[in-house]
Amino acid sequence: MTVFDFTFVVEADLDDEAFEDRFFEAGCDDATYMVMRGNGHLCFDREAETYKEAVLSAYEQIVSTGTSIVRFEPDFLVSAAEIASRSDMTKQAIGLFIKGARRDGFPAPTARVNSASPLWDWVQVSRWMVDHGKLDFHVYCDALLSRVINVGSQFNNLAGESRVNIHELLEAA
Repeated sequence: MTVFDFTFVVEADLDDEAFEDRFFEAGCDDATYMVMRGNGHLCFDREAETYKEAVLSAYEQIVSTGTSIVRFEPDFLVSAAEIASRSDMTKQAIGLFIKGARRDGFPAPTARVNSASPLWDWVQVSRWMVDHGKLDFHVYCDALLSRVINVGSQFNNLAGESRVNIHELLEAA
């Protein structure tokens, strides 16, 4: 078994003294709960066979408490420095990939493209790195899970009644 680290950002009920206890009772006893900037953060150190198993079980436990999920971290939007960190490469090496000096076809940034600090889609970047022998395939799969949770959670927080079943999406990912 491996211990996986990840965080769910949830809507916090700051007036409910039993709020944190609900997570513990649901099985989230391997998470540290904290409130930052108005949201609750459940920081997990979950032991499981796979990352997907760890994340999916935590997701199910959180949802069972009736709490809305705001975000999942690690996020799928990443800076060049975060790409370097996640891929265990230097910032200089990533800069050369971005410029096309080492290999062609590195994904273009997808957010803040007009700023000095653009963001890349980790799903696209990790897939490119897998295809070029720089990362293992499971890293790409883990990135895909992050995107599914975040996109599904954002949709559910906006859609009200018309919710997507994130559990089914995660099972399929």
